[in-house]
Parts: sequence; structure tokens; C-alpha cells
Amino acid sequence: MSENNEHNQNEEPENHDRWLVSYADFITLLFAFFVVMYATSNNNPEKQKSFQDTVRVNLKLSGSGPGSGETQHDGQTTEPNTIDSVINLEGFPKNKGPGETQDYLTRYLEKKVSAEDKDKVQALRIDPLGVRIELASGKFFNPGGTKIKIGSLKFLDQIAELLSQSDRRIVIEGHTDNQPISKDATYESNWELGALRATSIVRYLQKYHKIDPSRLSATSFGDTKPLKSNDSEEGRSQNRRIEIYLVLDDRSQ
Repeated sequence: MSENNEHNQNEEPENHDRWLVSYADFITLLFAFFVVMYATSNNNPEKQKSFQDTVRVNLKLSGSGPGSGETQHDGQTTEPNTIDSVINLEGFPKNKGPGETQDYLTRYLEKKVSAEDKDKVQALRIDPLGVRIELASGKFFNPGGTKIKIGSLKFLDQIAELLSQSDRRIVIEGHTDNQPISKDATYESNWELGALRATSIVRYLQKYHKIDPSRLSATSFGDTKPLKSNDSEEGRSQNRRIEIYLVLDDRSQ
């Protein structure tokens, strides 16, 4: 009888709060899970557009289209090593889509184009079939003119070097504002002006850089595809452009 009483006195009382330990472990793991999910969802998009934001600051480019990003840069730049690790300049990306090609073109222009020529590029734009390099016509042609300015040839040489790396079709598009043609002009409308300017670029690429003429074509849209309103000089200057369209998915063939 005394042994039983002694045994009962030495037995530890049952702990009814053990579940709190398991519950605390569960909450900790759940918190860690959401931290990882939050970090992943915020870092990946930043990595995808970090090089674009940096290049837009340096080249003053305005991108549009899928994957270009619409948020304004906050002034911080990515370290050069981070950018270099995304896309290298060893050669044109093979069998890649418009997004990867735009990345390469952006990197190429950042590295190769001199500071005084950076304002010749208005934008890099992508669409489902390819990538467009949008050039300011005023940097390549005199008002109403169709002959390429000598001062812009060095830049065109750099663009030609880039285009020579690919075997894709190249369409040179001429775009104008809606201002009427001067009476002294040798052509009658903005259609001819856009076509002659586009043809001048095509001839230069073929004659001086030996780009396969079967890859090249020139077309004019005149003033039918404005980017901005023609009601202001700023808008008209944006509309006067040459677009070098690198066709990656040529469904027309």
C-alpha cells in the first residue's frame, strides 16, 4: 500500500499543453514558406527587366510591347556584371524569340554605340513576329531629303554589323508625319518620301555591307501609322522615323 502511494507521488503530472509546441513549429514553417514565396515573386520579375531599365537610362530608350516593362526607373542601376551575366555579345542568339532578341539588341547597342549616336535610336519594340529598331529620321535625313547624312554612316555601319550576325529577313520601313510635301520636292506624297528613305537604307546595307539582298526589303507607310499625335512638333518628330524590322517568325513565307 505504501509502495503504491510512493509510486503515485513520484509520477509526473500529465502536460496538457504539448500541442502548443507542434503548433508553434507549424506556424514557423508556414511563415518561412510565405517568406520564400514572397521573395521569389518579387525577385524574378526584377531580374527579367533589370537590364532593360538600366539600358533605358543609359540610352534613353522607351520600350513598348510584351516584356518591355512600363514602370519608370527609380535612378538605381544594376551592376555591369549582373547585366553581362544575362546576355553575352559573342553572337546573335540562335532560334530565340522576340524577347531574347530584344535583350541582345539592347545589350549590343549599349556596348557598341558611341555616346553621340545614342539619340539616333528612339526605341526597341517587339511584336509576335520580330523586333523593331526605331530610328529618328531627322538624324539620318535632312528635312524632306532622301539621301543619308554622312554623319550617320558610322552608326549605320554598327547596325549593319549587328544585322549581319543574323540570317533573318530584314524589312526597312519608312514613316513620315502628316505635313504636306513641299512644291519643290521631286516626289508627290509622303508615300514616296517614306519609300525613298527606306530604299536608301536598303541600298546602303546591300552595297557597302554585302547583306544578302534576298533578306532585304523596303516599304513605306507614309503617315498612316503615327506613334504620336501630329498636332505638335514633338509628336511629328516621333512619327518621322525609320524602322528596321528583324523578322524572326516569317509566317508570310
